[in-house]
Amino acid sequence: MNAITESTLKVNPLFMRADLLIEVGKLKLAIASIRGQRASNEAEPLVAPLASRIACLTEALGRLSA
Repeated sequence: MNAITESTLKVNPLFMRADLLIEVGKLKLAIASIRGQRASNEAEPLVAPLASRIACLTEALGRLSA
């Protein structure tokens, strides 16, 4: 049981960084798609939560680099 707990706690930061970068990329593509398909006034309420999520992920990436 201890070995399982220890292995789950030791995640390679390189993999975490790659996963976060992939997620940021997906969110940016989603934002671009929304902005391309919707009028500006319709797009902003949909884009705002995605942009907020990008900010959180970018902050997490900054902590990984430190």
